[in-house]
Amino acid sequence: MTSTPRGATRLLLPVARPHLPALGRATGLVVLRGLAVLARPWPLAIAVDAALEPTHRPLPLGLDRPLGGLPPLGVVLLAALAGVLVSVAVGALDLAVDLTAESAAERLGADLRRDAFAHALGRSLRWHDAIRSAELVTRLTTDVGRLLDAVVALATSLLPDVVLLVAVLVVIAHLDLGLAVVALGIVPLLGVLAVEQRQRVRSAQAGARTASGALATTTQDLLHAVRTVQAFGREDRATRTFGRRNETLLRAQLHAVRVEARWLPTGEIVLALGGALVLATGGTHVLAGTLSVGTLLVVVAYVRDLYAPVRSLTRLSGVLAKAGASAARVAEVVDTDDGVADRPGATDLRPPVHGIRLEDVRFGYDPGAPVLDGLDLELEAGRVTALVGPSGAGKSTVLQLLLRLYDVDAGRVLVDGTDLRCTTRRSLTRVVGYLPQDPWLLDASLADNIAYGAPAPSPSAVRDAARVAHVEEFLDELPDGLDTVLGQDAARLSGGQRRRVALARAVVGGAPVLLLDEPTASLDDESARVVVDAIRSVARGRTVVVVTHDERVAAVADRVVRLERRRPLDPTDHPDTPEGGEPHDHHDPRPGAARTLALAQPVTQPLARLSD
Repeated sequence: MTSTPRGATRLLLPVARPHLPALGRATGLVVLRGLAVLARPWPLAIAVDAALEPTHRPLPLGLDRPLGGLPPLGVVLLAALAGVLVSVAVGALDLAVDLTAESAAERLGADLRRDAFAHALGRSLRWHDAIRSAELVTRLTTDVGRLLDAVVALATSLLPDVVLLVAVLVVIAHLDLGLAVVALGIVPLLGVLAVEQRQRVRSAQAGARTASGALATTTQDLLHAVRTVQAFGREDRATRTFGRRNETLLRAQLHAVRVEARWLPTGEIVLALGGALVLATGGTHVLAGTLSVGTLLVVVAYVRDLYAPVRSLTRLSGVLAKAGASAARVAEVVDTDDGVADRPGATDLRPPVHGIRLEDVRFGYDPGAPVLDGLDLELEAGRVTALVGPSGAGKSTVLQLLLRLYDVDAGRVLVDGTDLRCTTRRSLTRVVGYLPQDPWLLDASLADNIAYGAPAPSPSAVRDAARVAHVEEFLDELPDGLDTVLGQDAARLSGGQRRRVALARAVVGGAPVLLLDEPTASLDDESARVVVDAIRSVARGRTVVVVTHDERVAAVADRVVRLERRRPLDPTDHPDTPEGGEPHDHHDPRPGAARTLALAQPVTQPLARLSD
């Protein structure tokens, strides 16, 4: 797991490469700003030593030569103008740095979010089952923001502050070596304190980020279920649930704030002690006549400038500590390629499909807990096959394997004799259409929702899909017909209407194979009847596999297959096979092993017996 600033750099570097020139320009501008800062105290020193308290000694660095024979007032006015010009230059460079660094960081962040999101979409469904969507959103937004803070801090602090620190020490040493030694004396102490603080901040921020993700998950769940909350009058309970998560986050954030805040007075006290030592030592040098007042003012200003980069570098350690905690969370999204991927040399599936077969298939969502074990099932082309059976028998899992959302643990899924694992997933999506049990619809127009089922369907293809799926029947009820925006969760549509839209989406690309998962679940009789009619319409000329507990849907099928888990006594012992049934099983050499059987049933058999 990426959990350090070095890990954050490793995570960001591939995405940052196109933006390195802009970040480099920002770094160069900050270096120029540092040089301008170095010039800032000299106008005051010149005014003091050459006009207000003239020492009749040459000014350091030969700064008295350009003054020529100017009178004291002229020197003062010239010094005042120089001070203004230097301040203007520093301000202009500050503006340029902010624009350059922040713009580059925002573009980098957009690229990182894009790549992380794309990678998350390709992760295995097992991974998605283990992480809440709100937690993932937090990682792609807030945690990426913390990484951007680190990028800006690195570009505008690390190299420029090091350069400024070295330059200040060199100039002070040139002016008065003893003062340089005194000024440098506290730097190691500040470094030790900064390292210790960084470790504490990183630990505290990791806890705060975890609590933030938990709050986001709870908030999403409660808002998504707002109708249920209001229907049962449980607003008080939902508020308490949110409040507990919110309080946990508050405690974690306050702990992080306290950890970070403890550093501020300690660091300021150490810096103040260093400044006092420099002032006292420099004062003795002035009294001894070895140092002018103007030069002492420059040294004191440089000491302040010396401690500014030290302070900035110590704060940078805190920013990097926060970034390290966030990098660990983002890295969990992008560091692993565990999705279902195309094999080298994979070929495209092309319609028409002549036959599908599951051959001795074994699969489980969790290791050691197979849902399907030893399943043999043949699906004939151009026919409707209904899968029935008790809950947990693996009916919906068969559809997931046919979609290749998961790869089988053992056995094969064959399409026209070709193992699905040897075909490209992109071509499979053109061959297979899918209607999930809980159809998800976009917050977009009805036409956009139907068009989502194919790469670039024409308007006529969208209209044809709407017609064949019986969507046209309720278009007049919508204010803008196919252009009506459905809203979040398609709230303006009934359950049956949502199923028909999802059915149109499944067929808009002309897929010859159609997979339907409980298409009439939770619908009233009239809505279910309309959906069944739509299924009859779209099934013509297609290979259809439908999972159902509804005998009206089963009646559409040419063949009904019951899935169940059973421990056969011997290869030919199927005591529960109904009359006319066709057992599909072979002997399992493991004593007492439960296998998944596919038992063909008469279509006219009552569903109560088919599905338990």
